[in-house]
Formats: sequence, C-alpha cells, structure tokens
Amino acid sequence: MNFSLFLRGAILTLFICCFSAIAQESKQFSLPDGAIARLGKGTLGKIQFSPDSSRLAVSSSIGIWFYDSQTGTELGRLTYTDGISPFAFAYSPDGNTIASACTSQMIVVTGTREARLPSISGYTIEMWDVETGEKRTTVSTQTQKVANVVYAPDGKTIATARRQDNTVYLWDTATGKSKGTLERVGSGSVQSFVYAPDGKTIATAGGWTDNVVQVWDVQTGEHKTTLTGHIKQVNSVAYSPDGNMIASGSRDGTVRLWDAPIGKQITILNHTSWGYFLFPWLNAPVHSVAYSPDGNAVAAGGMDSKVRLWDTQTPKLKAILTGHTGPVKAVVYSPDGKTIATAGGWKDNTVRLWDAVTGETRAVLTGYIHISSVAYSPDARIIATGGDYRSGALQLWDAKTKKLKATFTKHTKGDLSTIVYSPDGNTIAAVNLSDNTVRLWNATTDEHKATFKHINTDSGYDISSVAYSPDGNTIATVGGHYKDHKGTVYLWHAQTRRRKIIYEGPDYISSVAYSPDGRTIATGSWNSKIQVWHTVTGEELKTIPTKHIGGVESLAYSPDGKTIATGGGYRDDIAQLWDAATGEHKTTLRGHTKTVSDVEYSPDGKTIASGSTDGTLRLWDAITGEHKATFTAHTDLVSVVYSPDGQTIATRSTDGTVLLWDTKPTFVEE
Repeated sequence: MNFSLFLRGAILTLFICCFSAIAQESKQFSLPDGAIARLGKGTLGKIQFSPDSSRLAVSSSIGIWFYDSQTGTELGRLTYTDGISPFAFAYSPDGNTIASACTSQMIVVTGTREARLPSISGYTIEMWDVETGEKRTTVSTQTQKVANVVYAPDGKTIATARRQDNTVYLWDTATGKSKGTLERVGSGSVQSFVYAPDGKTIATAGGWTDNVVQVWDVQTGEHKTTLTGHIKQVNSVAYSPDGNMIASGSRDGTVRLWDAPIGKQITILNHTSWGYFLFPWLNAPVHSVAYSPDGNAVAAGGMDSKVRLWDTQTPKLKAILTGHTGPVKAVVYSPDGKTIATAGGWKDNTVRLWDAVTGETRAVLTGYIHISSVAYSPDARIIATGGDYRSGALQLWDAKTKKLKATFTKHTKGDLSTIVYSPDGNTIAAVNLSDNTVRLWNATTDEHKATFKHINTDSGYDISSVAYSPDGNTIATVGGHYKDHKGTVYLWHAQTRRRKIIYEGPDYISSVAYSPDGRTIATGSWNSKIQVWHTVTGEELKTIPTKHIGGVESLAYSPDGKTIATGGGYRDDIAQLWDAATGEHKTTLRGHTKTVSDVEYSPDGKTIASGSTDGTLRLWDAITGEHKATFTAHTDLVSVVYSPDGQTIATRSTDGTVLLWDTKPTFVEE
C-alpha cells in the first residue's frame, strides 16, 4: 500500500515522531523485513477519535493503530523505530494532523512542511519524511517523558506536560517555538489538563501531592482560580462543550461538576460500586471523565471496571456500562456523540466501543497484551505466551494460522516471566515472579497440576530460569537474590514435587540448560562462570571460567551435547562456544552491540540463533562461528526460541510482542 496515499486518505497529513512507513500484509501490519507474523499488539496506551468521528486511534508500545469507529475493523498502523513509544498523541481540530509525543521532542510533518518542537526532556527521537518514509535526522534529548498532548481549539498551539513536573508547556505548531509555560501552584505534577472550548483557559489536575484543579489564563499565563473539594488525587478533568462547566474525576471516587467562570462546586456524583473491595459504601476511584458533545451527559471510568453515565441537568445516573474486567483508564466520546470508546487497564487490556444512546457494545478491540515469555509445543503446532502483571494470562496461539486459540486466566496473577513445555507436550511449567513459584498446568485444559515454591520468597529474590529434563521427570530451577547476589540451583521431581538442592551459595545463577542425555545440567552465573552438575548425585563436575565481562546471561547445549553456547550479560556483547567435555574455549561470536540475552541451537545443531538487547536476531554457523544473517527484530530483544521442526524462530521483546521468522529466508547480510 502506498504510504503517502494511505495517510492522505486516512488522516490527510501527519504530525509524527519516530514513525516509519505504513504497510499491510493480510492483517499483519508493518512487519520488520524477514518477519512472517506478529503475536500481540503491544501494551495499550491512549485512545482518541478523529474529529470526523470515522476513526478511533489507539496507541500502543509498537505504534498507533487505526480502527473504523462503527465496526471496530482494523485499518492500519503507524510504526516507529528505536523503541520510542507514543506516550501521548492528539488529533488537530481540523483532523489533518496528529501530534505524537513519542518522547519529549516532537516533529511536525504536514505534507512537505515540517517543524520541530524543542526538547523539554526525553530520549532519542527520529524524524521521518512523510512522503518517502525515509529518516531525516536524529535528535538526542534528556530524561523524562511527555505524558500528555492537547491541541488548542484553533490548532495553532500545542500544550504538553511531562510525567514528573508541575508545568504545562505551550508550543507554536507552525514554528515549533515555545509560547510560554503554565506552572501549577504547589508541588503537584500535572496529571491531566484540557483547553476550554474558546481556547482562553486551561484546566489542570494535580498529581499525588495535591487534590485540586487549577485554571489558567493561556494568554497571560496567570493563575485564575483553584477548584478545591476532592480529598485525593484528581486523575482527569474535562470542560463542557459551552465552556461553562468543568468535570473532575478523582481517586476519592467522586466526579465533581464546577461552575467554570467562578470556580464554584455545583454537584458531587458518587462513583459508588456495590462490592468494590467488598465494602459497598466505598466509591471506586475514577480514572477518566468526559463530557458528551451536547453537554447533557458526563461519562466516568472507574477502578471497578465500570463506566457510569450521568445526566448533567438533573443530575441523575443514566446508565452503567459493564464489560471490562479491569480498571477503565480512559473514556472518550466521538465528536458526533454517537459512540463512546473506553480503554481497560490491568487484567483487561481491551478497547471497547459502545453505542452512546443504548449503551450496547459495538466492538471489543483485543490484542493489547504485554508478552513476557514464549515457548513452542513439542509438536510445533502451538505457541504459548505468558503475560506480565497487567494480564497474567497464559495464551495459546495456532502456529500455522497465528490466531489465538485459548486464554487461560483463572490461575494467574503476576508476571509469567518464563514458560516451558514438558517433552510430551502435556504440561506447561510457568514461572510466576509475583510469588516466586513454578506452577504446572495441563497444556490443554488449564487444570492446575502442581506448585513448586522456593524457600526464598522474600523481596529481591527471583527465579531466573527453568528447564525440563529430556525425559520430563525433573524440572530444574535457578535464581537468586539480586541484592546480595546469592543464588540457588534446585531440581524438582515433576510428580512427587520433591526438591533436591544442587547449589545454595554466594553466586546468583542466571541461566540453566539440560544436556541432551539428561545426565548433567549447565548453569551460568553473574560471576561469569559455567558450572556443570551431575543430576543424580548433585556433584559439581566442572567449572568453566568464561571470558564474559558481564556474567553469563544465557546458555544452551548443542543437540549432540558436545558444545555449550553462552551469551554475555550486562556490558558484554558477545556469544561464546565451549567444549562441554574439556571446558576449552572454541570460538567467539562477535557482532551484537549490547547484551546477548539469549542463545539457542537449531534442532539439527547446524545454526545458533542469538538475540540481543540491541534489537537484532543473528544467525551463526554452529561449527565455524561464521555469521550468517542479521534481522532487526525489535527494539530490545529478550528471548529466542526455535520451533521443534526448525522452520521458525520466535523472538520476544520488551515491547510486549512476539515476532515469528522463517529460518530459511533470503539472509540479510551485514
């Protein structure tokens, strides 16, 4: 699809940061070169309707997605590189431009005209030509992120706020020059802010340290009034369409309506939730508020997973919209008033479209999960992924169609940092970082089979790696305390749950792998050693001091058991091969520029795949160490998994997605 034509047809012009060209491959949008599929859409961010109400834009950790606002049909995605997410974005009033705060620095691109807003803080950003999709320049900035972006009603000014200061910054959209700042009275950060419909004032909501709304004169920068009444943090603020009223939502569980010109509180709307935390007299904290375009209703999303609609004239509760399974962190009306869009947070991670009149659900937009782990079933038919603390879900995907088959949620809470299949494919072992346990689950029914709980469950201890023995009878777990660096190596009988202590000592153990014959396990530690242990006697058979300067982050046995491959940890960018029998160093694989977070042999033993936090997947000849191919996979690649048939590689990134790669592509040589 032509990049320029799509943008002109969809949003005409673009105010864009860190975006590359748009592409569409049969429901797989903007895949990296060489990738064949993506699992997941990244972590859910902000939502906003286009001014003509035809589209809903949803930001995530890998781009901004566009949907038909009536049907929920996925239309496309704007992508960007180098791991810079759109923390906030906004449509211009005329709908011709999108402002994206990927970092603290933003680039205006409107047709062939461009302007850059100076840095107020943030990371490295890139500027792309909207016509060609080519990168034009890179700008390095400082430390903090932009949390919110709002256009002035006339489209001539953009207001931005950072996460951790009390200032709203004003920018000229034509020149990119500063037009001034509005600094909140007191020490509270800017949690939310909004322009009045006439553009003359801005209302700001305070952060953790204050519970008020402050109103500012945009022209003079003067503080006009303070709205006092909330007893906890104000999370959201909205103006009525005529500018005469302000609605504010707070952690105190109330929505308050204020007379905007004089700052007087008019009414209190309680976000009462029967059963919230089992105390029916408590109000659920309010995360987001929005006025309907006609001003006759206020919508509020709460911690209790519900959206409440009130009549602003009476004021009476009109409806309660139910369907989310986690906090409702965003609520927006379409400009034509016909649709309400809501975004669910922790444990939900969906966007829902509602009929604003009937309250019926029109569509549920899914896929916004953060994937923390990935594993192939032994028959290569299923890809299992584990979610982080925001979902805690174990999901099963069809490896052929790439479609989600099942989601297991009844057993999970916390970050599923590692998952592995048993050799027979009947069981999945999942490491849960929330309680430092390894739980075994039926791979098809979600039935809980066993729990292995480490003795060390205090804060600071974690399980870093887990592996099944080739016969499936034993599970090895390793980990340690990241504060004092003490580590453990345990073997567990899969049926009896009996534990054998292999090692408890001063070295943090970061990785583990079984030899193909199951007689030994190799472990890697933060002190850059490989230790080989007898699985029956527990005897330490060998210690191999490696040349890694940042510890052994990952390791793997070759299928014939003769070689051990290791990946370097922090400040180390190499992989190394070692003779498993003698401990002699065989070769060094050089090419990565950051930590080698994972290494894995292909099933036939001929190729080694390595993943790095430099964002690349690299393939190497396992015998000669010769570099075969490089793929720019993610921005911060964490793990690499071969399918058992050797035809596909799955890579997982901290962006929360999994990419699948054909192992026999036209190699991308350096």
